[in-house]
Amino acid sequence: MSAIRMILVGGFLGAGKTTLIARAAEHFAEQGLRVGLITNDQAPNLADTGLLQQAGFGVDEVSGGCFCCHFDELVEAWDRVIEREDPQVIIGEPVGSCTDVSATVFQPIKKDFADKFDLAPLSVLCDPRRLAEALDPAISATLPVNVLYIYLKQLEEADLIVINKVDLISPDDQVTLRAALTQRFPETPVLSMSALRGDGVESWLKELERLGRGGGRITEVDYDVYAEGEAALGWLNASVELRAADARDWQPFAARLMDSLVAGCRERQAEVAHMKIHLTAGAGSLGANLTSCRDEPRLQTRGEPKGPEAHLVINARCPLDPEDLRHMVEQGLRDAAGGEVDYRVTTLESFRPARPEPTHRYGEVV
Repeated sequence: MSAIRMILVGGFLGAGKTTLIARAAEHFAEQGLRVGLITNDQAPNLADTGLLQQAGFGVDEVSGGCFCCHFDELVEAWDRVIEREDPQVIIGEPVGSCTDVSATVFQPIKKDFADKFDLAPLSVLCDPRRLAEALDPAISATLPVNVLYIYLKQLEEADLIVINKVDLISPDDQVTLRAALTQRFPETPVLSMSALRGDGVESWLKELERLGRGGGRITEVDYDVYAEGEAALGWLNASVELRAADARDWQPFAARLMDSLVAGCRERQAEVAHMKIHLTAGAGSLGANLTSCRDEPRLQTRGEPKGPEAHLVINARCPLDPEDLRHMVEQGLRDAAGGEVDYRVTTLESFRPARPEPTHRYGEVV
């Protein structure tokens, strides 16, 4: 039996990992290859899982912490994917607040599962504006210093750094970022792409083939600072059932909800690390995504999300106290419902991530 190609895509919250994974899965499917996907989060009810499933892909989810702290659950997830999908390619994304992936995930896979997987290089995806904040001390950072520590450690351990969302910046800014990365990480190759538009995705996959085996470097990580950085973010996942008196288009509801959440963050002077919703109604669905309070929420639909009932998943990651984050989301639901929609919150978890405790950690490259 041939080894399964495994591609893990790292990068901070909001870097565009899910969009890239979907693009890559589409690329492989067009080539006639069977693909399985694995998502990862600190808690269940992940919007990304719903988005990828709605796109028609077989998806499994590891929740409750990163792959590194739930390595055994990762093994169980890929076993389920293999049994169900019989994939030739598996693509996964660690939690966006996770680092030290090479030492805690790549090396164990290389040591104990070398016959099962052909492990691709670790790509770390970057949002260009957040990247500029992390690299240039002259730019006022919107996230706490200990959160930026995680961001820079992700870059440091990468086999390949990918500047995503280049459609949002000028060519000159792109050149400046590439130069800054080359100066800071001179031995790490850098690519640019727009996963949303599909530009550069094939070049990225070719570069993964060229670079060979993944997990080529291990970096030193101060787990006290790492833990402080993760705990600086409030984390909320919620599942909500919606009901209206008549069949309706749910896009206005989603737009009001996102507008209210953005307004809540601005009032609290709290930058969004990442905010996502996924709503399904009838035969259609919609997703909304936000990675900065400076932006306006972007809604994308698949089919027609219409009908009297809908199911909603909300994921929010902000540097807020979890209870305040909960209140902000509850207010957002009230604002969006406006007395016209009944809603029932079926699950809601709002918390700070626990200290990372990896299942394995290798001090040397296998």
